[in-house]
This record gives sequence, C-alpha cells and structure tokens, in this order.
Amino acid sequence: MPNINTGNIKDLGTGIENDIVPILEEANELLPTLRSLDQTLYTTVHYSLAIAYTGATSYMYEMVRGAAECFQGMNTDLAETAKSWEEADDATASDFK
Repeated sequence: MPNINTGNIKDLGTGIENDIVPILEEANELLPTLRSLDQTLYTTVHYSLAIAYTGATSYMYEMVRGAAECFQGMNTDLAETAKSWEEADDATASDFK
C-alpha cells in the first residue's frame, strides 16, 4: 500500500498560494497602467494596432486574474485531498484493529 505524506500535499498547496498568487496579483496591477500608456503610442501608427494591443492586454489581465483564482482553488483542493486521504487511512486502520 502506498505511503502518502499528507503534510507534503498541504504544504504544496500552501506554497503555491503563498509564492505564486502574489506575483500574479502584482503583475495584474501593472497591466492596466501599461495598457493606458502604450495604447496611445500604437494609435499614432495605426488604429488597428491600438485595437490589437488593447485586446491583448485585456486578455492578459483576465488570464492572470483567472490563474490566481485557479491557484487559490488548487490549494483548497489539495488540502481537501489530503484530508480525505487521512480520513481514509484512519478508517482503514481502525478496520484492522
């Protein structure tokens, strides 16, 4: 029977949320500033470039925000998985006593 260290599973989710999510949130704060600055530069060349740039930065903003939410949810899911594994191990162990 495999031996699973549920503490490692919990630590993995916590580490992802603590290390990755702040970086994504910081990047998300910068994107609107970049969009407002550079959009005017592209408009002077050709309006289609400004439209493409605006679409791309809007997409990145939503993608980064979605990734942050996904990683937060992953932490919750990993913690639930570890808890379920512990409960299953405890239930199995008590059946063999």
